[in-house]
Amino acid sequence: LEAEKEANGVFSVLEGDILLYDVDTSASFLRKEDGILPSRQSVFMARGQRLQASLTIALSSRSVSRSMLEQIGAVALLQMPFEMGHLQRYLSVLQRLLLANPMQCPGITGREKVRVLVVDDDINLAHAIQQCLLYETGYEVEVAHNGLEALEQWLDWYPECIVTDLIMPWMNGYQVMRCLAVGAEQRMPGFVVMSALPSLEGPRDRLYLEGKSVAYVDKPFHVEHLLHAIKQVCAE
Repeated sequence: LEAEKEANGVFSVLEGDILLYDVDTSASFLRKEDGILPSRQSVFMARGQRLQASLTIALSSRSVSRSMLEQIGAVALLQMPFEMGHLQRYLSVLQRLLLANPMQCPGITGREKVRVLVVDDDINLAHAIQQCLLYETGYEVEVAHNGLEALEQWLDWYPECIVTDLIMPWMNGYQVMRCLAVGAEQRMPGFVVMSALPSLEGPRDRLYLEGKSVAYVDKPFHVEHLLHAIKQVCAE
């Protein structure tokens, strides 16, 4: 009966803000469907049901490729078993992001300095970049060491630019961008993406990057290249 419903395009619809996607058990019957709703939502088809969610967290007991995470639109990967407190922290931050009122965000007009958030799981590199930017005039700089911290910093501080490493555990640079494209669309910061292999690590689905200000800096880089990229995305 469910197969007949699906063949005839008749589905029951389940909607939610956040979908917890168990990659280990769902891959055999759950599939992503594109082009039905705006890019703010992911749509999945499963046994005669249409599942619609703004944000998707992947759960898995094994490693999952970045391409698969992009394919299902996941904004994070939690390796099972995980501490429930870890999941609750993700849900709390994503809830804040989805419920954030852009009209209540502090404006950037009147600020004396541009706020830049540096995100890198390499603690030494993150602080080195912070010191380089602070040496320049016109910047306030904060540091986060993973994607979840980056979202928390954005919600508390509202930087104009996020300089992020691409490859980080649990939530990579593109996943941070995907979260903000959904939850902070009206106040999306500019992004400078740092990576050694940006051409090989690009997202499959760039819908959430359309119209966004993004620049790429190849690692290793000279600080002048980084400063130029920051000025570029802030100007845009």
